[in-house]
Amino acid sequence: MAVNGERNKRMKRNIVPLLGIAFVVAIVSTGVFYGLFAGKLKSSSPETTGQSIVVAARDLERGAVVKPGDIRESRIGGSLKGSFAHAKDAVGATLLEAVQENAPLLQDRVASHDPNVNGGGNGLLTGMRAISVHVSDSSGIIGLMHAGSRVDVQAVSDRNGTTELRTIQQNVEVLAVSPQLETPGANRPPSPVVTLLAHAQDVDVIAVADSGARIRLALRNPLDEGVGPRNALALASVFQSHGVSSAAAHSGHAQPSNASTASISPAAWDHPVNLHVQVLGVTPAALVELNSRLAGPPASDALRVAAFRAESDLNELLQKLQQKQELEIVSAWHLMAGVGRPISYRAGTSPNLIRVQFAPETDAGGKLSLRVRPEITLQHGDAAVTRKYAGDLPDGGSFLVKGILQDENDRKCLDVLFPGHSWAGRDLVILVTSRVLRPAAGSACAQTNRGQ
Repeated sequence: MAVNGERNKRMKRNIVPLLGIAFVVAIVSTGVFYGLFAGKLKSSSPETTGQSIVVAARDLERGAVVKPGDIRESRIGGSLKGSFAHAKDAVGATLLEAVQENAPLLQDRVASHDPNVNGGGNGLLTGMRAISVHVSDSSGIIGLMHAGSRVDVQAVSDRNGTTELRTIQQNVEVLAVSPQLETPGANRPPSPVVTLLAHAQDVDVIAVADSGARIRLALRNPLDEGVGPRNALALASVFQSHGVSSAAAHSGHAQPSNASTASISPAAWDHPVNLHVQVLGVTPAALVELNSRLAGPPASDALRVAAFRAESDLNELLQKLQQKQELEIVSAWHLMAGVGRPISYRAGTSPNLIRVQFAPETDAGGKLSLRVRPEITLQHGDAAVTRKYAGDLPDGGSFLVKGILQDENDRKCLDVLFPGHSWAGRDLVILVTSRVLRPAAGSACAQTNRGQ
């Protein structure tokens, strides 16, 4: 009996830990089960199912501009494609169709100035148009193009046995590329279709060229924003010698003032302005000479645009400073801009970049001014420092972009921006001479009719 009693005691002592372990396992299992079950209940609860949509709070007429009190947010089971999720996103949109009370507002049934609204403006900014063209003789670059690419649009015409080409648009954005061949007409071979983003005033030119000529596209570097006048080129002229080499535009010497404007047709532009842009490396003495010709009192050395006095003979001053080796023309460009057609001068690439945008503008009275926006980004250690300025020049004329370099750290970047030039003891300024091209009476009349 004593032996059995001792054995029972040992069994009881062994059972206690087992019961504890079993109890812990039961608690853990219950927690896991509850977590899974509760999570499933929560995921299927009415608060988290379905989709938030915007519906009409009352009957809305076609053409109405949506106000905050016209709409409210609601939830539906499942999903509704193309609906607004938040009321604030629909406020300000114009209804293309009437909407009844409690009916959802759909993005393709409204028009909006916000290009991010799907269907609301088709993703196009006001004043822009999407236009498709049939591209010929450019099959080699179709595979290189994609949405966001930049191209120049060329029209080729064969008339009376003579082939003629003209660049009709420059720096145009590509919206879509359809490499599938499509036949535009009975007498034309199948060709791929490319959709372009163009200004409203340019779509007629592109459309008529697509209908009556062959369209070629020239792919651009996406950072190249330069545009300029382009004249018609006949096949015979390819085999003739030209007086001015195309390389001259990229040299460090200025071209004659009429080199790029001799054959420009001002009727093709709205208030065309020719710009002669010269990047100068100047000594402190030369900078003093240039500052002495500026209109108005001296200002700080911060980035700014300063106009020269009208009576200043800048050509004579530049020649004198060059002869004294106090000034070097690092590069020179002839550009052209117009109202609605800004142009930019650019040097370097990020993180060392100099960019100056020129944008002619007219006020309510038709008076022309030139908006100049220099922007400088230079690398300082691990960070890039950007400075910007914007100024208006009512009378155009000649002006100086100065204050580009602020300290020695900026000066070290010049070897990257303009290699091959000595910058010891020199500063960097940009001299611009603008000239408004006045169209003849007949051209002006044609331009007015086109504008209407």
